[in-house]
Amino acid sequence: MVKQKRLLISLMLIVAVIMAGCSSNNNNGSGNAKETSQATSNAEPTAKVTEGSDEAFTIRLGGWFIDDRTFMQEFKANVEKKYKEKYPNATIQWDILLGATYFDRLKAELASNTAPDVFFHQNTVNQYAEVDYLVDLSDQAWVSQLSPGTRPATTVNGKIFGGTLGLNGGGVWYNKQIFNDLGLAAPATYAEFLALCEQIKAADKTPIVLGFKDTWTVGLFMSNFFSSVLNGIDPTFNKQLYDGEKSLEGEEIQAILNKVQNLTEKGYFNKTALSIDWPQSSDEFTSGNAAMIVQGAWLPGAAEENFTKKGHSRFDIGYFEFPDDNGFYSINLSPSETLSLNAKSKLQQQGKDLIAVIMNEDILGPYSVGNGSLPPLEGMNVTYSNTAMNEFLAAVNKGKTMYGFEAFISSSAETSLIETMTKIVSGAKYSPADLKDAQTKHEKDKATRVLPPE
Repeated sequence: MVKQKRLLISLMLIVAVIMAGCSSNNNNGSGNAKETSQATSNAEPTAKVTEGSDEAFTIRLGGWFIDDRTFMQEFKANVEKKYKEKYPNATIQWDILLGATYFDRLKAELASNTAPDVFFHQNTVNQYAEVDYLVDLSDQAWVSQLSPGTRPATTVNGKIFGGTLGLNGGGVWYNKQIFNDLGLAAPATYAEFLALCEQIKAADKTPIVLGFKDTWTVGLFMSNFFSSVLNGIDPTFNKQLYDGEKSLEGEEIQAILNKVQNLTEKGYFNKTALSIDWPQSSDEFTSGNAAMIVQGAWLPGAAEENFTKKGHSRFDIGYFEFPDDNGFYSINLSPSETLSLNAKSKLQQQGKDLIAVIMNEDILGPYSVGNGSLPPLEGMNVTYSNTAMNEFLAAVNKGKTMYGFEAFISSSAETSLIETMTKIVSGAKYSPADLKDAQTKHEKDKATRVLPPE
């Protein structure tokens, strides 16, 4: 199921030279809701043109995570340059709305036939394919190169309805200077983790900074925090959740939420956890106000941007994953976004060609380095340049790599748990009724979940 040798071997093939990665959103990424496109949401699908012609046309591409970081802008430029090799007079209109608001807008646009020709989405490939919003891309050349680990983001009933930019992982990134000044080391057990949090707090630093204004960061924190505990109990625990042998109301989940409640009550999170977003939490970390941040492997790159552009004093970054009481840890690796073709687009071939451009090694390679992600195509060799990624990949190779528990529960159940996590961090106590809601939604909607490969 997870941490199969096959998955780890696949990852080893993907990463030939490991030196480190840079930032991204991820992801799940995002930021403040900010419109960066010139398009209106009422725009009609672009008029049809002849395949491969020199005729001028505009093709719309939607997304929520392509922001102003250097590697993201290079990604856009690389895509545009490559696409013009086939369509010299084409214009790519980037319909970008940073943050979770994008998903609501996309859903409305798909329902009204005004969505972009090509668009990124997340955790909705099954839902959108079932209502015929997406084009079957199974016959595209790049499909044969997809890593098995991309399946949850690309595949429905054996058909490929999208590509993905990579496999993402994450965990706890820490300020080595603060740790060294306080005589701390990465914790081997959860008890050691609690002890260092107390020492950091005593030194008037925030132990862990959260940016829960962006709800995707709540899910990311939850996934990483839950992972080691549940997989430490039983490596098949997540599948048992899906099969109904374990419950989201069970004592295991309650014990984890009690740990989060304890961290909140002890003041180990920033008081602004619910009012700042991901970029602001990154600022808190790189400015030295917080010792640790739970983020994806794009964090080192985001930190480098802050060091360079915001004048924050540079420091070395370390990595560890939350350990359980016995010292076990597991690292979640999963695809983030899905890149699909709108079934109602009048630019069907042009849309397929745009996706093919993006799913090309020339585009994916630099993006993977900047994003700190593992490429989605088998056999791709990527050289990372940020030394923090060395610790991340070393942890991947040493520990267990698994799919997060959220890959085995319905999206509605995950949303319910995210609401419960937010409630806890706000200072309120959760109740068993909160978990009952999550379990009920999981039982109702779990058939919509595309399971990871065995």
